[in-house]
Amino acid sequence: MGIALPAFPQGTRVRVRRGGLPLEEGLVGRTGVVIQATQYARTRAGVLLDDEREARFFDASELEVTELPALDSRRDAVRARLARP
Repeated sequence: MGIALPAFPQGTRVRVRRGGLPLEEGLVGRTGVVIQATQYARTRAGVLLDDEREARFFDASELEVTELPALDSRRDAVRARLARP
């Protein structure tokens, strides 16, 4: 049994691509940042697209990673980021 992790960590820069689900045509090719990703919905991520104010939710097959967030080597920062509410 393994630990379930989200498909994309928060802070990951992504580009929208055509996936398995129907997608609004104007979204393909746009970029944004993953702001919501949980281990409970591993194949779904909330993305704040550039120049938008509200998050949109995408299936993992509709997103392509362009830049991963920098890892923080400080132990306390990592613990705070992984802490559950």
